[in-house]
Amino acid sequence: MNTFVSSKYVALLQQHQLDSFSALWGYQGEWFELPNRERGGWSGVNYIELRDDAGQTHGFYLKRQQGHMRKTWRHPIVGEPTFVREYQILQYLKNYPVATPELVFFAANKDHAILMTKALTGFVSVDHFLKTATHLTLKSKRRLMQSLAGIVRQLHDARVQHRSLYAKHLFVRVLVENGQAPAFDVAMIDFEKSRISCWIFITKLFDLMTLHYRTDDLTCTHRLYFFKEYFKVNQWTFFYKQLFNYMRLRAK
Repeated sequence: MNTFVSSKYVALLQQHQLDSFSALWGYQGEWFELPNRERGGWSGVNYIELRDDAGQTHGFYLKRQQGHMRKTWRHPIVGEPTFVREYQILQYLKNYPVATPELVFFAANKDHAILMTKALTGFVSVDHFLKTATHLTLKSKRRLMQSLAGIVRQLHDARVQHRSLYAKHLFVRVLVENGQAPAFDVAMIDFEKSRISCWIFITKLFDLMTLHYRTDDLTCTHRLYFFKEYFKVNQWTFFYKQLFNYMRLRAK
């Protein structure tokens, strides 16, 4: 069995008798996301709060799956659980400035897998934020676009194609407010379909088209600002105009 336990949280897990595959697999609690029972198996998410000896409460997301497999060159027939890929990408991105959930526990046993991460405290998904933050000024939205473009560019600089880059997989936290123009911290989740690509200069366009298509609460002006921030261009040249129009048309 392939197992990882964070040294930072192993004592806390032991304290609550949740430091093994069998203990976490048998955890009984309310579902944060009801199990998805498609593709010949199931996958679900629980939110867990654990209190340490100092009385501090820590939030975690516990993801469990059975039978959700993907074929690889190492496992071309039976395949392996999709959480294996997410675990590998999260470990890989530790070496890059891409904010992701902190790994706490991972284990895979045949067609069963567990992935536990630290909750992104204070963050909300970008799609939820855009629907509820109606007070944002033009300057604030531009700052948000700058932050979003920055993390997507950092992901692609690490040669990782997300392959499911929807606004619900980008999380944002307001850092500064109280009468001032807010600054934003951004993180990224859900890497089950991701892959490290040698052709990232091409495959990144598919991520951008997916995000463009799935983000309904942005005006064309904000999309253009995101695009210019992502590519770090000040002058709107013929090439970038054509590229943006191509992605816009393909995303429809």
